[in-house]
Amino acid sequence: MAKSKEPRFSQKTLDFLVKAGRQKKPDWLQKNADDYENHVRAPFIELAQKIKSALQSSVPDYHFPSKGLARLKRPDFKVAGGQTQFKDWLSLIATRPSKSRFESNPHLFFGLFPNQESKILIAGGLWQPTSKQTRLIREAIHQDAEPFHKLFKDTLFKARFKKGFEMEHTASRVPRGFPADHEDIAWIKLNRFVVLKEISIKDFSSPKLSESVIKDFKQALRLNQLLERALKISTPDGRNVSRWLK
Repeated sequence: MAKSKEPRFSQKTLDFLVKAGRQKKPDWLQKNADDYENHVRAPFIELAQKIKSALQSSVPDYHFPSKGLARLKRPDFKVAGGQTQFKDWLSLIATRPSKSRFESNPHLFFGLFPNQESKILIAGGLWQPTSKQTRLIREAIHQDAEPFHKLFKDTLFKARFKKGFEMEHTASRVPRGFPADHEDIAWIKLNRFVVLKEISIKDFSSPKLSESVIKDFKQALRLNQLLERALKISTPDGRNVSRWLK
């Protein structure tokens, strides 16, 4: 008996998500169940399982989702609020569970957004830090940004995330209490501490996609570890502490 092919993403995956986001009839997904399974759900679950298998042992306290993957149906209250029946995007997020409902932790991210300019994204870091978290990370950079410089210059890291921090979202002014002439003031002004990369449709459709994403995530975890150490600074305002990386 011939070995069945492993589920794979393709342009059909993105096309299906675009169509899903336009639907107003709740039975549309059921009528297109085969395409959904073959082009969206099966490859998404396959990728998630491989990521978890490869990385869970190195970060045992991370939560790698295994249930509810690739769900497109919106909750009824959102549909009642005027949104379409189905989402036109999908994402996978792995992170340490937060002890607070108001704070998130550094995470690993894989997302499909066919209606956006960046359609297939890989990311690591802290996307929506609270004001306290932002202050702590800024203070760590102010004290000693060398760990970040060293990471971003590392050959393995640069091979996956060439630009270092994503610089699009920054404060319009120098944050209070920080010197405007600091050599890393651009990082201190960041509102998000993330690295990003976009995946081409060729790589997205490749049988080696999971292998590539795992390599990306292994490097993104190195950034997450730096951010997690910065967030452990325990003084009330994050100042007057010893070197934060110790």
